[in-house]
Amino acid sequence: MPEFFDSIVMNIIWFDHLLFILVGVVLPILSISAEKPGVEGEASDEMVLSNAGLPDKKHIYYSNGLFLIIGALIVLTLWNVTFRSFEILGISYPVIDMMVIGLCVAIVVIYFIDTAVNFFKHIKSKDTISSDLETIMPTSWNDYLHFIFMAFAAGICEEIVFRGFMINYVLHMMPSSDARLLVAMVLPALIFSISHVYQGWFSVLKIFAVSLLFSAIFLFSKSLVLVCIIHVLIDLISGAAMVLAYKKRNA
Repeated sequence: MPEFFDSIVMNIIWFDHLLFILVGVVLPILSISAEKPGVEGEASDEMVLSNAGLPDKKHIYYSNGLFLIIGALIVLTLWNVTFRSFEILGISYPVIDMMVIGLCVAIVVIYFIDTAVNFFKHIKSKDTISSDLETIMPTSWNDYLHFIFMAFAAGICEEIVFRGFMINYVLHMMPSSDARLLVAMVLPALIFSISHVYQGWFSVLKIFAVSLLFSAIFLFSKSLVLVCIIHVLIDLISGAAMVLAYKKRNA
């Protein structure tokens, strides 16, 4: 256990428990239940968006981005009203050592290999997973301009909630034991990956692996800075790769 987090006593209040239930229980359940919407539901959603005068993807990007910002603001407000140190939330300069560098390199290698494989897969494939992703991922540079907002919102706000809040909550709710660090890394990563089930269950496994590395970087760097930067870049590059793959496939 990194001594920095092990030595901190955090006063947990009722709102911490409520927030954990909402993020750790309700959100995964909603994500799983919404994994495969019916045709009738899809038509209804499109009709609502059309009536609102908003393109489907713009609505997704801005509504999801604002939802994530609200979640992060709730965590920051909780920290402020309880007079907690923002340093334990990860709002601080990162500690850079060989462990942190190695973890960052591991994420970069895993991600770029996966991106390259998926790029060529989407070019050649017209399967259901590719079609489903194209309904939420940008397929034009115009879509991508709006996607940038969600990429930054997700990369920063998801880390504040899932790494900053969730890991601290689990660490301070569990008694000291050898399994404490492992649970604090695995549980938030599992919840985070399940919340992305709309990308398919195979993607959930990949996101879970990357989330574990994010958790480790947060714990050993004592900061959210590196994980936020990497997360934003991953989302931005994934969006650009989808646009290029879509254009290449339909050229």
